[in-house]
Amino acid sequence: MKPPPAVLYSEPKNAFGGDLPRLLLLLGLLFYCVNCSSFSAGLSRETAEPPDAVASVEAQAVLADLSQRNVLLKSFKGLGKIKVWQKGQLKIDERVAWVGSGRNKLSIVLMISGYPAVKMASDGKWFYYYEVGEGKPIYKKISATEASLKRIISIPIQTGDILDLIAGRVPLREHHTIILHKQDTGQGYVLVLKRRWWGVAEKIYMDENKTRVRLIEYYNRTGTLIYRAGFNEMQIVSGFQVPARLSISNGEDADFQLDLNRYYTDVPVTDSMFVLNPPD
Repeated sequence: MKPPPAVLYSEPKNAFGGDLPRLLLLLGLLFYCVNCSSFSAGLSRETAEPPDAVASVEAQAVLADLSQRNVLLKSFKGLGKIKVWQKGQLKIDERVAWVGSGRNKLSIVLMISGYPAVKMASDGKWFYYYEVGEGKPIYKKISATEASLKRIISIPIQTGDILDLIAGRVPLREHHTIILHKQDTGQGYVLVLKRRWWGVAEKIYMDENKTRVRLIEYYNRTGTLIYRAGFNEMQIVSGFQVPARLSISNGEDADFQLDLNRYYTDVPVTDSMFVLNPPD
């Protein structure tokens, strides 16, 4: 009788062709190396602060300084001259007077041939406009949040912004991110304020010491320039640094210049100064 055929035993095959133990060993070594490098990186982050974090702290410090500019300047008034160009042509070259109080009260009188032809005022809640012409006077009263000086200077600058600029302050937009970097020209710095889902809302150009503001630009949500304002010349009045010449442009066909020849600070004001009643 022949013996039964021999049965050869073989280990069950796996998806890795029998190399499962070796593969597990390699995975274990890889996991160990990854953990070691992560731990070392964590130690590096604790011992050396990333450069971007340092830049962020500096940007916050510069922004904090800007937000405190002339906060103690409660009221002011002055006399000066206003010039308005449209498409390169000088349209207005007249005297102007103004009174400001706090952060939202402003009164402006435009003199034409020595006569108060245009008056504008805002009490923080309402914006008033009064214009004397050859015919019937023009009178308007609208919400202060919707008001701008576009009718006079062809630039949609809000009354709150012009009030801050005359007071030597920088109007700051709402933002989620701030970036401070060198200008492309290598001269001075620019502080960029960005909004989430919007992009750049404001750019503030400063000197090498990050103390003097030279130019401010404001943008809408499409990235288009709304207007830019420049502190062309500055002066010291009662310890406050305020503009002696202020320029505003829409970057296309409208330009505005205000010379602040006489400037008085801490002047007495009343609520009635910032209200214009309708004509009789």
